[in-house]
Amino acid sequence: MRRMSIFLGLAAAILVAAVPGIARAQGSSTSSITGVVVDAEGGFVPGASIKIKSDSTSAEFTAVSGANGVFTVPAVNVGVYTVTVTLQGFKQAVLKGVTVTAGQPATVRATLEVGGLTEEVVVSGATEIIQTTSAAAATVINTKQITSLPVGTRSALDFAQFLPGVQTASSVRNSTVNGLPQSSISITLDGVNIQDNTLKTTDGMFAIVSPRLDAIEEVSMTSAAQGAEATGQGGVQIRFTTRSGSNSFNGSAYHFYQSDKLNTNTYSNIVRGLPKGPLTLHQPGARQGGPVVIPGLYDGRGKMFFFTNYEELRFPNSFTRTRTVHPDEVLEGWYPKIAEMTAEMAGAGEESGGGDGDGDEESDTDE
Repeated sequence: MRRMSIFLGLAAAILVAAVPGIARAQGSSTSSITGVVVDAEGGFVPGASIKIKSDSTSAEFTAVSGANGVFTVPAVNVGVYTVTVTLQGFKQAVLKGVTVTAGQPATVRATLEVGGLTEEVVVSGATEIIQTTSAAAATVINTKQITSLPVGTRSALDFAQFLPGVQTASSVRNSTVNGLPQSSISITLDGVNIQDNTLKTTDGMFAIVSPRLDAIEEVSMTSAAQGAEATGQGGVQIRFTTRSGSNSFNGSAYHFYQSDKLNTNTYSNIVRGLPKGPLTLHQPGARQGGPVVIPGLYDGRGKMFFFTNYEELRFPNSFTRTRTVHPDEVLEGWYPKIAEMTAEMAGAGEESGGGDGDGDEESDTDE
């Protein structure tokens, strides 16, 4: 029993040491919540206490409104939050459903009504539709949209074609944005550049690390007036944000299968009278997230979380190639032997031609 306790304690220590490193890796995908506190007449209310709480992880942030009623909470992770505003002599204002994305900061407006602190006014979907704190033009596709939209592969990069301003002539890999050259596109995953920068001028919409559908929380694209967080890497910023754990355990397991036996022939093959091409694809995977919990030792709900995703691709295929095969003598390096063989073949041809001529003369003599 004592050995088991020691083992569990070591496991907890390893997790405690490892998880903060993972959290720092995701730190560059944070955004901010900015708001203003006003009274019923529209006047600014300074000195109000603001508490911001994550709906998924219960993480809390606090702030105080300034002289102009404005408050800002920077570096909050992507997700949905509840903002609570309190001040003596006013009812408590609760703003629910404040959505924070990587593309743009969230903006809220809290209106305090005269009353006691025990009373509260609840506002659902409190995020302002019109962004007033940033001039950036951004579009976001969240997890619900990602799981609803059909794509031919399980690469999250394929969702870029659904963003406004994206022109796709053939494949997503050759897409352009707002008519700009592909070299103006920057693709990041949790703030880390994952683009194939070696062929950026002709292969800009391609990532070396392909984000997978079940590992992505949202896809955002900023095409104008980026802030300092864009670091000047490109005129068009495509950002992928990975999922994170929450206070509840959730996950999924899947296995995608494709076969030519289940597919119809393509139109181009039918026109040319060709059969269906061989196709066999197996794509198993799973994801899991939740709080770090070690029974009897540690409960990480509201403090420490984990998320993992695994996906495998098995796609056996064959190709037909036309090749020139040299004789064994060439492969062994015997080039003089090849020359000798060529001369012998030429001489044999001449002797054969001379014999035919002698035969013709003998035939004439007999006549």
